[in-house]
Amino acid sequence: MAGKQYLSTSNFTNLKPFFCSTGIYVMVTTGAPTSSATKTEILDLVSGKICTDLADFPVENYGGVGANLNGTPIVCGGYSSDTLTWLKTCYTFTDSAWQTFTSMKEKRYQAAGVMYNNSFHVFGGSDCSSPLLTTELISIDGGVEYGPDLPTAVRLHAITFFNSTMSILSGGYTSAANWSPLTWFFNHETQAFSSGPSLLEARRGHGSATCVE
Repeated sequence: MAGKQYLSTSNFTNLKPFFCSTGIYVMVTTGAPTSSATKTEILDLVSGKICTDLADFPVENYGGVGANLNGTPIVCGGYSSDTLTWLKTCYTFTDSAWQTFTSMKEKRYQAAGVMYNNSFHVFGGSDCSSPLLTTELISIDGGVEYGPDLPTAVRLHAITFFNSTMSILSGGYTSAANWSPLTWFFNHETQAFSSGPSLLEARRGHGSATCVE
């Protein structure tokens, strides 16, 4: 979803020098307003403290998409309010700073993504003119390739794993609706989409998570 990127850091191996205790950590980076668009923080969920204020993000960024790429924080795409451009660059936090890692094939703003088999799979978004139908896979060595097209072009959607091979994409802004109630299952092994149940409320710019009993 758009806005700040929230990245679980419990398995981020290259952030250990910044940890103030052992426990569970969350990285928060970029987003609106402009005053936070280059800022990165780590929250210690055990002590409740903010452990450190990390190096600034290279550009003001809103609407990027982030993940834990094999132990390294990664943020891709977004919109840069200082250069007024839509972005396709991916940055990783290595050697105590954000570094250019690779570039996606398309500019993507307000996309959604999940990790699978050491690749970051990014779905949809906007290239500033319209929602995108395409998806991309970003590997741990910086390789980028297209994945399967979405059933419909979408931005401001959410995607969440619910078992070892399946994710569910929900809602968003499409060419047919400003707020969509549709959901789609995605099988990461077969790379195929199938229709899911419709939401009771059409929505965009939302979040989603898996609840485990």
